[in-house]
Amino acid sequence: MHHLRIWADADGESHLEEVTLDVTVAPAEPGVAELWVSDAVAVDRAHFVTVQAVEQVPDWHCAPRRQFVVFLDGWVRITASDGESRHLPAGSVVLVEDLTGRGHLTEHEPGVRRVLLLPL
Repeated sequence: MHHLRIWADADGESHLEEVTLDVTVAPAEPGVAELWVSDAVAVDRAHFVTVQAVEQVPDWHCAPRRQFVVFLDGWVRITASDGESRHLPAGSVVLVEDLTGRGHLTEHEPGVRRVLLLPL
């Protein structure tokens, strides 16, 4: 799995989908680990976000725009409105595309968390 995708169907129900991208193996230099590189994905900008997840009450929300969300530290639990839930470790990447409908829940590991947003 390269990233998790959250999307909404025509009825506004959100769903989770694992996405695997094609990769090209880049030749490694001596002493450098082999690189598996995907095709480029055009992003608009980068936002560095600090999430104050000390006391949180997750609520349903839609994505504000199509974007990759990279959880840099701490775990996160994503729940789609269809009931499917995933517990993701630090370093996980999620493509949020549920711009309409009921949305999804996001619960961060308690504490101060760092997140990178990459709008498409």
